[in-house]
Amino acid sequence: MSLKTRILALIGLFLLLMAAAGGAVLVANARDAVRAEMASALELGSAIGRRMAGRDAAAADLEMLNGLGLRHLRFIPDDAAPEPAAELQHAPDWFAALIAVEPQELRLADGGGLRIVAEPWDEIAEVWEDMSDLAAAMLAVGLLLLAAAYLAVGRALAPLARFEAGLKRLRAGRYDLSLDAGGVPELDRLGSGIAALAEGLAAAERENRRVGQRIVAAQDAERREIARDVHDELGAALFAIKVDAGRILRLTGRAPDAASREGASPDMAETAGEVAERARTILDTAAEVHRLSRRILARLRPALPDQLPLSEALTELVGDWARRKPEVEWTLSMEPQDPAQGTSPDAGADLDGCDLGSCDLDGCDEVLRLTVYRLVQESLVNALRHATPTAVVVRVVALGDRVEIAVTDDGPGLPDGHDPARSGFGISGMMERVQALGGCLTIGDAGGRSSNGGGTRVSARLPRHAPSPAPSSATAPFAETLERTA
Repeated sequence: MSLKTRILALIGLFLLLMAAAGGAVLVANARDAVRAEMASALELGSAIGRRMAGRDAAAADLEMLNGLGLRHLRFIPDDAAPEPAAELQHAPDWFAALIAVEPQELRLADGGGLRIVAEPWDEIAEVWEDMSDLAAAMLAVGLLLLAAAYLAVGRALAPLARFEAGLKRLRAGRYDLSLDAGGVPELDRLGSGIAALAEGLAAAERENRRVGQRIVAAQDAERREIARDVHDELGAALFAIKVDAGRILRLTGRAPDAASREGASPDMAETAGEVAERARTILDTAAEVHRLSRRILARLRPALPDQLPLSEALTELVGDWARRKPEVEWTLSMEPQDPAQGTSPDAGADLDGCDLGSCDLDGCDEVLRLTVYRLVQESLVNALRHATPTAVVVRVVALGDRVEIAVTDDGPGLPDGHDPARSGFGISGMMERVQALGGCLTIGDAGGRSSNGGGTRVSARLPRHAPSPAPSSATAPFAETLERTA
């Protein structure tokens, strides 16, 4: 039950209690008034009867007395049979029973056998008419009062609807509130408190976004340092291992000729062959570690976002997968900030090459560019690893205050009851990174249905910030440098 209904019900109950109390007082007063009227009528009838004392009450005299128009009184002979009470014409039986006043009779011993009967029915009917009129007036006043209360309470509680809408905006992350309390002091203080809360939440969110951006930037810088250490230390170690293994292999290649010239034993030749085999194994292992290090470096710090603008890096990323998986239909759509400037909102970017200069993605700060790239990269890997899609669509939209990313495939979709947040480190890492930047990440069925079979859609919304200064340390294309060093 709403507050408005409760207030109106309370007012209605109060009016009913007042009406019941007033009715009880009126009934009690009416009972006393009817009894007093009956006593007065009997006293009058007694006086008239005594005037007729000593005379036989003839029928003409009784008819004359009853024709005097005396209310409530009837004069009957003493020896007459009792007559039934007159039927009520105006007051209902239950009201007469509520008044509880019965007809009263007085027998005059010296009145020549005359009986005087005082009947309350006319008086009760008169009281009923008065109370009916009063009840109708009270009902009309009560209805008018309820209508006025309905309008007044509705007007007084109208700001609460605005407060509710404001709280919904707060839950949605929109803190630009304008709350009008309608001149009610209590609600005005409440609205001021909600507005202050909104300002505090907005400041806290801005601070959280700045902190999250600094955290992500620090993580990227740490990844950069780790990648540099892997490149410098591991690259040099692999190079030394390959040089030593190559030298051993060359030495063992000359060992059989020397052994044949010097007349060495067959065991020496066999040992030289085993050493050569081990040297080739070391070279193969070093090559495998080299490939593994390239993958680690690519995960720690993708080279493309450092070497190319984000739009071109995304085009190269999707194009690389298109070359690896030609059986899959690939679509990349990058939309500018203002589609009215000449680019249709539904226009996709041709992977074979097109002018993406109108796309506003390249104006994002470094942390946001790397996050967008990683989101698309991880989503494509998951789409190909966990599904067998025939079509993959990548859509990136750069708006004034945010960037929206959506990667959709037509695979089997997510199984029922599957929690994407517990799928692995890749998705959990994406969620943590997006939340640190103040954005939101959603993974679900591409068709918006609860059942599987509609493909999978990974969508993210990231707020845009002012471009942050680039780190002081230069970023090198680690994979290519390591390859040249090795």
